[in-house]
Amino acid sequence: MGHIRLLTALLFALVLGACSHPIVITPDADKISSVSNDRKINKRVGYYMTLAQRDAPVVTPGGGGDSVKYYPYRDIEGSFYRVLSNVFSEVTLLKSANDLEALDKHEVVLIIKPEIRTTSQSSSIVTWPPTDFSVEIACQITDRSGKEVAGTRATGQGKAEFSEFTSDFSLAGKRASFDALMKTQDALLNLQELRADR
Repeated sequence: MGHIRLLTALLFALVLGACSHPIVITPDADKISSVSNDRKINKRVGYYMTLAQRDAPVVTPGGGGDSVKYYPYRDIEGSFYRVLSNVFSEVTLLKSANDLEALDKHEVVLIIKPEIRTTSQSSSIVTWPPTDFSVEIACQITDRSGKEVAGTRATGQGKAEFSEFTSDFSLAGKRASFDALMKTQDALLNLQELRADR
Protein backbone atom coordinates (compact mmCIF):
# COMPACT_ATOMS: atom_id res chain seq x y z
CA MET A 1 0.00 0.00 0.00
CA GLY A 2 2.86 2.35 0.87
CA HIS A 3 4.49 1.67 -2.50
CA ILE A 4 1.29 2.63 -4.34
CA ARG A 5 1.07 5.92 -2.44
CA LEU A 6 4.70 6.67 -3.16
CA LEU A 7 4.26 5.89 -6.86
CA THR A 8 1.13 8.07 -7.01
CA ALA A 9 2.98 10.94 -5.34
CA LEU A 10 5.87 10.63 -7.80
CA LEU A 11 3.55 10.60 -10.81
CA PHE A 12 1.72 13.65 -9.46
CA ALA A 13 5.04 15.48 -9.02
CA LEU A 14 6.06 14.62 -12.59
CA VAL A 15 2.78 15.97 -13.97
CA LEU A 16 3.18 19.20 -12.02
CA GLY A 17 6.77 19.50 -13.18
CA ALA A 18 5.75 19.31 -16.83
CA CYS A 19 3.30 22.21 -16.83
CA SER A 20 3.14 24.75 -19.65
CA HIS A 21 2.31 28.07 -18.06
CA PRO A 22 0.46 30.61 -20.25
CA ILE A 23 2.17 33.97 -20.72
CA VAL A 24 1.64 36.95 -23.04
CA ILE A 25 4.67 38.59 -24.67
CA THR A 26 2.88 41.72 -25.91
CA PRO A 27 5.14 44.76 -25.35
CA ASP A 28 3.91 48.19 -24.36
CA ALA A 29 3.16 49.75 -27.76
CA ASP A 30 3.15 53.24 -26.24
CA LYS A 31 6.87 52.88 -25.56
CA ILE A 32 7.69 52.30 -29.24
CA SER A 33 9.36 55.53 -30.25
CA SER A 34 7.80 57.48 -33.09
CA VAL A 35 9.64 58.60 -36.20
CA SER A 36 9.86 62.13 -37.55
CA ASN A 37 8.05 62.69 -40.84
CA ASP A 38 11.27 63.48 -42.70
CA ARG A 39 12.61 59.99 -41.87
CA LYS A 40 9.48 58.13 -42.95
CA ILE A 41 9.40 56.14 -46.17
CA ASN A 42 6.75 57.53 -48.50
CA LYS A 43 5.31 54.18 -49.53
CA ARG A 44 1.96 52.48 -49.02
CA VAL A 45 2.52 48.98 -47.71
CA GLY A 46 0.42 45.99 -46.80
CA TYR A 47 1.29 43.23 -44.37
CA TYR A 48 -0.23 39.86 -43.67
CA MET A 49 -0.07 37.04 -41.17
CA THR A 50 -1.99 33.85 -41.74
CA LEU A 51 -4.73 32.70 -39.38
CA ALA A 52 -2.64 29.60 -38.75
CA GLN A 53 0.24 31.77 -37.55
CA ARG A 54 -2.00 33.80 -35.24
CA ASP A 55 -3.63 30.69 -33.77
CA ALA A 56 -0.48 28.60 -33.34
CA PRO A 57 0.76 28.32 -29.75
CA VAL A 58 4.48 28.09 -29.11
CA VAL A 59 5.93 26.23 -26.12
CA THR A 60 9.47 27.00 -24.95
CA PRO A 61 11.38 26.21 -21.75
CA GLY A 62 10.88 28.03 -18.48
CA GLY A 63 12.46 27.26 -15.14
CA GLY A 64 12.19 24.33 -12.76
CA GLY A 65 11.60 21.88 -15.61
CA ASP A 66 8.42 23.69 -16.67
CA SER A 67 7.65 25.45 -19.94
CA VAL A 68 5.73 28.50 -21.10
CA LYS A 69 3.06 28.72 -23.80
CA TYR A 70 2.16 31.81 -25.80
CA TYR A 71 1.05 33.05 -29.24
CA PRO A 72 3.89 35.12 -30.76
CA TYR A 73 2.08 36.43 -33.85
CA ARG A 74 -1.09 37.30 -31.98
CA ASP A 75 0.83 38.87 -29.10
CA ILE A 76 3.11 41.00 -31.27
CA GLU A 77 0.82 41.98 -34.16
CA GLY A 78 -0.53 45.23 -32.70
CA SER A 79 2.94 46.54 -31.93
CA PHE A 80 4.24 45.32 -35.31
CA TYR A 81 1.51 47.40 -36.97
CA ARG A 82 2.65 50.37 -34.87
CA VAL A 83 6.22 49.92 -36.11
CA LEU A 84 5.12 49.76 -39.76
CA SER A 85 2.96 52.87 -39.25
CA ASN A 86 6.00 54.68 -37.86
CA VAL A 87 8.10 53.75 -40.90
CA PHE A 88 5.68 54.01 -43.85
CA SER A 89 3.15 56.61 -44.99
CA GLU A 90 0.24 54.12 -44.95
CA VAL A 91 -0.18 50.55 -43.70
CA THR A 92 -2.95 48.10 -44.62
CA LEU A 93 -3.74 44.69 -43.17
CA LEU A 94 -4.12 42.16 -45.99
CA LYS A 95 -6.17 38.97 -45.92
CA SER A 96 -3.53 37.35 -48.15
CA ALA A 97 -0.62 38.34 -50.37
CA ASN A 98 -3.11 38.37 -53.27
CA ASP A 99 -5.80 40.46 -51.57
CA LEU A 100 -6.45 42.44 -54.75
CA GLU A 101 -9.36 44.39 -53.31
CA ALA A 102 -7.24 45.84 -50.51
CA LEU A 103 -4.15 46.19 -52.70
CA ASP A 104 -6.07 48.29 -55.24
CA LYS A 105 -8.17 50.25 -52.77
CA HIS A 106 -5.16 51.39 -50.74
CA GLU A 107 -2.74 51.55 -53.68
CA VAL A 108 -0.30 49.23 -51.93
CA VAL A 109 3.11 48.99 -53.60
CA LEU A 110 5.00 46.78 -51.12
CA ILE A 111 3.92 43.66 -49.22
CA ILE A 112 5.53 42.67 -45.93
CA LYS A 113 5.33 39.18 -44.48
CA PRO A 114 6.83 38.76 -41.00
CA GLU A 115 8.21 35.53 -39.62
CA ILE A 116 8.62 35.29 -35.84
CA ARG A 117 10.80 32.81 -33.95
CA THR A 118 11.26 32.63 -30.20
CA THR A 119 13.36 30.87 -27.59
CA SER A 120 13.44 31.00 -23.82
CA GLN A 121 15.26 29.54 -20.86
CA SER A 122 15.71 30.07 -17.15
CA SER A 123 18.62 29.95 -14.75
CA SER A 124 16.23 29.01 -11.93
CA ILE A 125 15.50 25.44 -10.88
CA VAL A 126 12.79 26.59 -8.48
CA THR A 127 10.58 29.12 -10.34
CA TRP A 128 8.96 28.61 -13.74
CA PRO A 129 9.05 32.07 -15.46
CA PRO A 130 11.86 32.34 -18.03
CA THR A 131 14.75 34.60 -17.07
CA ASP A 132 16.08 34.85 -20.65
CA PHE A 133 13.97 35.27 -23.77
CA SER A 134 14.76 35.78 -27.45
CA VAL A 135 12.46 37.01 -30.23
CA GLU A 136 13.54 37.09 -33.87
CA ILE A 137 11.46 38.98 -36.43
CA ALA A 138 12.31 38.48 -40.09
CA CYS A 139 10.47 40.55 -42.70
CA GLN A 140 10.20 39.46 -46.31
CA ILE A 141 9.37 42.46 -48.49
CA THR A 142 8.06 42.01 -52.03
CA ASP A 143 6.39 44.10 -54.69
CA ARG A 144 2.88 43.32 -55.84
CA SER A 145 4.09 40.80 -58.40
CA GLY A 146 5.79 38.79 -55.65
CA LYS A 147 9.33 39.82 -56.58
CA GLU A 148 11.53 40.17 -53.51
CA VAL A 149 12.63 43.74 -52.90
CA ALA A 150 14.42 43.55 -49.56
CA GLY A 151 14.37 41.89 -46.18
CA THR A 152 15.23 42.47 -42.56
CA ARG A 153 16.08 40.23 -39.63
CA ALA A 154 16.29 41.46 -36.06
CA THR A 155 16.72 39.58 -32.80
CA GLY A 156 15.60 41.02 -29.50
CA GLN A 157 16.79 39.87 -26.10
CA GLY A 158 14.96 40.12 -22.81
CA LYS A 159 16.08 39.30 -19.28
CA ALA A 160 14.21 39.37 -16.00
CA GLU A 161 15.35 38.63 -12.48
CA PHE A 162 13.49 36.60 -9.88
CA SER A 163 12.63 39.74 -7.89
CA GLU A 164 10.73 41.15 -10.91
CA PHE A 165 8.49 38.10 -11.46
CA THR A 166 6.13 38.97 -8.63
CA SER A 167 4.58 41.68 -10.78
CA ASP A 168 4.87 40.14 -14.26
CA PHE A 169 5.70 36.51 -15.13
CA SER A 170 5.94 37.47 -18.85
CA LEU A 171 8.49 40.24 -18.35
CA ALA A 172 11.47 38.65 -20.13
CA GLY A 173 9.29 37.87 -23.16
CA LYS A 174 7.83 41.38 -23.29
CA ARG A 175 11.29 42.91 -23.13
CA ALA A 176 12.55 40.64 -25.91
CA SER A 177 9.63 41.42 -28.24
CA PHE A 178 10.02 45.16 -27.59
CA ASP A 179 13.74 44.97 -28.37
CA ALA A 180 13.07 43.00 -31.57
CA LEU A 181 10.43 45.47 -32.72
CA MET A 182 12.63 48.52 -32.13
CA LYS A 183 15.48 46.86 -34.04
CA THR A 184 13.06 45.99 -36.85
CA GLN A 185 11.94 49.61 -37.03
CA ASP A 186 15.53 50.81 -37.35
CA ALA A 187 16.35 48.14 -39.93
CA LEU A 188 13.39 49.11 -42.11
CA LEU A 189 14.22 52.81 -41.91
CA ASN A 190 17.76 52.08 -43.08
CA LEU A 191 16.78 50.05 -46.16
CA GLN A 192 17.63 52.29 -49.09
CA GLU A 193 15.93 49.85 -51.48
CA LEU A 194 12.58 50.86 -50.01
CA ARG A 195 13.14 54.54 -50.76
CA ALA A 196 13.66 53.96 -54.48
CA ASP A 197 10.78 54.82 -56.80
CA ARG A 198 8.67 51.83 -57.76
